[in-house]
Amino acid sequence: MRLILLCLLLTLPILADEKGTEWAGKFPYPLDVCLTCGDKLADSTVTLYHGSRELKFCCVECVASYAKSTKTYILSLQEQIRIRETGNYPYKICPVSGHELGSMGDPIEYVSGNTLVKFCCAVCIEKFESDPNKYLGILAEREPKPDKP
Repeated sequence: MRLILLCLLLTLPILADEKGTEWAGKFPYPLDVCLTCGDKLADSTVTLYHGSRELKFCCVECVASYAKSTKTYILSLQEQIRIRETGNYPYKICPVSGHELGSMGDPIEYVSGNTLVKFCCAVCIEKFESDPNKYLGILAEREPKPDKP
Protein backbone atom coordinates (compact mmCIF):
# COMPACT_ATOMS: atom_id res chain seq x y z
CA MET A 1 0.00 0.00 0.00
CA ARG A 2 2.77 2.47 0.91
CA LEU A 3 4.56 1.69 -2.37
CA ILE A 4 1.40 2.56 -4.29
CA LEU A 5 1.08 5.81 -2.36
CA LEU A 6 4.72 6.66 -3.03
CA CYS A 7 4.19 6.10 -6.75
CA LEU A 8 1.14 8.32 -6.56
CA LEU A 9 3.15 11.06 -4.86
CA LEU A 10 5.71 10.95 -7.63
CA THR A 11 3.09 10.95 -10.40
CA LEU A 12 0.80 13.79 -9.30
CA PRO A 13 3.26 16.63 -9.99
CA ILE A 14 3.94 15.24 -13.46
CA LEU A 15 0.24 15.29 -14.29
CA ALA A 16 -0.25 18.82 -12.94
CA ASP A 17 -0.32 22.07 -14.86
CA GLU A 18 3.11 23.68 -14.56
CA LYS A 19 2.10 27.33 -15.14
CA GLY A 20 3.11 29.52 -12.23
CA THR A 21 5.42 26.99 -10.58
CA GLU A 22 8.32 29.44 -10.40
CA TRP A 23 6.55 31.33 -7.60
CA ALA A 24 5.21 28.33 -5.67
CA GLY A 25 7.79 28.89 -2.92
CA LYS A 26 7.07 32.62 -2.62
CA PHE A 27 3.40 31.86 -1.97
CA PRO A 28 3.59 28.75 0.25
CA TYR A 29 0.76 26.59 1.55
CA PRO A 30 -1.36 29.09 3.49
CA LEU A 31 -3.13 26.83 5.99
CA ASP A 32 -1.95 25.34 9.26
CA VAL A 33 -4.14 22.26 8.80
CA CYS A 34 -4.04 19.21 6.53
CA LEU A 35 -5.82 19.84 3.24
CA THR A 36 -7.87 16.65 3.39
CA CYS A 37 -8.69 15.87 7.03
CA GLY A 38 -8.29 19.32 8.60
CA ASP A 39 -6.01 18.14 11.41
CA LYS A 40 -3.39 20.56 12.67
CA LEU A 41 -0.10 20.10 10.82
CA ALA A 42 2.81 18.84 12.87
CA ASP A 43 6.53 18.99 12.17
CA SER A 44 6.35 15.78 10.13
CA THR A 45 4.11 16.77 7.25
CA VAL A 46 3.96 15.48 3.70
CA THR A 47 4.52 18.27 1.16
CA LEU A 48 3.39 17.87 -2.41
CA TYR A 49 3.72 20.30 -5.30
CA HIS A 50 0.79 20.07 -7.68
CA GLY A 51 1.28 22.54 -10.49
CA SER A 52 1.66 25.97 -8.95
CA ARG A 53 0.43 24.86 -5.54
CA GLU A 54 2.33 23.72 -2.53
CA LEU A 55 0.09 21.33 -0.59
CA LYS A 56 0.60 19.93 2.91
CA PHE A 57 -0.84 16.82 4.44
CA CYS A 58 -0.56 15.28 7.89
CA CYS A 59 0.15 11.80 6.51
CA VAL A 60 0.49 9.68 3.38
CA GLU A 61 -3.06 8.37 3.78
CA CYS A 62 -4.39 11.92 3.42
CA VAL A 63 -2.40 12.27 0.19
CA ALA A 64 -4.24 9.18 -1.06
CA SER A 65 -7.58 10.81 -0.16
CA TYR A 66 -6.51 13.92 -2.04
CA ALA A 67 -5.59 11.86 -5.11
CA LYS A 68 -9.06 10.31 -5.21
CA SER A 69 -10.78 13.70 -5.38
CA THR A 70 -8.17 16.26 -6.43
CA LYS A 71 -10.58 18.75 -7.97
CA THR A 72 -12.78 18.86 -4.86
CA TYR A 73 -9.84 19.54 -2.55
CA ILE A 74 -8.33 22.18 -4.87
CA LEU A 75 -11.67 24.01 -5.04
CA SER A 76 -11.93 23.85 -1.25
CA LEU A 77 -8.38 25.20 -0.89
CA GLN A 78 -9.09 28.03 -3.33
CA GLU A 79 -12.17 29.07 -1.37
CA GLN A 80 -10.27 28.94 1.93
CA ILE A 81 -7.52 31.10 0.44
CA ARG A 82 -10.05 33.57 -0.98
CA ILE A 83 -11.87 33.89 2.35
CA ARG A 84 -8.63 34.18 4.33
CA GLU A 85 -6.94 36.76 2.12
CA THR A 86 -9.84 38.91 0.88
CA GLY A 87 -9.87 41.30 3.85
CA ASN A 88 -6.08 41.38 4.14
CA TYR A 89 -5.20 41.84 0.48
CA PRO A 90 -2.17 44.18 0.54
CA TYR A 91 -2.03 45.41 -3.05
CA LYS A 92 -3.98 48.40 -4.36
CA ILE A 93 -3.08 48.07 -8.05
CA CYS A 94 -3.94 45.43 -10.66
CA PRO A 95 -0.73 43.48 -11.45
CA VAL A 96 -1.63 43.32 -15.16
CA SER A 97 -2.96 46.76 -16.10
CA GLY A 98 -1.46 48.88 -13.33
CA HIS A 99 -4.89 50.45 -12.72
CA GLU A 100 -6.03 51.09 -9.18
CA LEU A 101 -8.28 48.30 -7.90
CA GLY A 102 -11.87 49.49 -7.81
CA SER A 103 -11.37 52.03 -10.59
CA MET A 104 -13.40 49.84 -12.98
CA GLY A 105 -15.96 48.49 -10.51
CA ASP A 106 -15.44 45.89 -7.82
CA PRO A 107 -12.09 44.08 -8.12
CA ILE A 108 -12.28 40.53 -9.44
CA GLU A 109 -10.80 37.90 -7.11
CA TYR A 110 -8.83 34.99 -8.55
CA VAL A 111 -6.77 32.34 -6.78
CA SER A 112 -3.54 31.42 -8.53
CA GLY A 113 -1.47 28.73 -6.91
CA ASN A 114 -1.69 29.51 -3.20
CA THR A 115 -2.34 33.22 -3.41
CA LEU A 116 -5.24 35.53 -4.04
CA VAL A 117 -4.79 37.96 -6.90
CA LYS A 118 -7.21 40.83 -7.50
CA PHE A 119 -7.76 42.33 -10.92
CA CYS A 120 -9.45 45.48 -12.16
CA CYS A 121 -11.40 43.57 -14.85
CA ALA A 122 -11.94 40.14 -16.43
CA VAL A 123 -9.69 40.96 -19.40
CA CYS A 124 -6.73 41.13 -17.00
CA ILE A 125 -7.39 37.56 -15.83
CA GLU A 126 -7.01 36.32 -19.39
CA LYS A 127 -3.70 38.20 -19.76
CA PHE A 128 -2.55 36.89 -16.37
CA GLU A 129 -3.30 33.28 -17.35
CA SER A 130 -1.14 33.64 -20.47
CA ASP A 131 1.97 34.24 -18.32
CA PRO A 132 1.28 33.80 -14.59
CA ASN A 133 5.00 33.72 -13.70
CA LYS A 134 5.42 37.24 -15.04
CA TYR A 135 2.54 38.68 -13.02
CA LEU A 136 3.19 36.67 -9.85
CA GLY A 137 6.73 38.05 -10.09
CA ILE A 138 5.30 41.55 -10.17
CA LEU A 139 3.30 40.81 -7.01
CA ALA A 140 6.25 39.15 -5.29
CA GLU A 141 8.48 42.16 -5.93
CA ARG A 142 5.89 44.85 -5.22
CA GLU A 143 5.74 46.38 -1.77
CA PRO A 144 2.18 46.26 -0.43
CA LYS A 145 0.59 49.69 -0.02
CA PRO A 146 -1.04 50.41 3.34
CA ASP A 147 -4.64 51.59 3.43
CA LYS A 148 -5.12 55.33 3.25
CA PRO A 149 -6.02 56.88 6.63
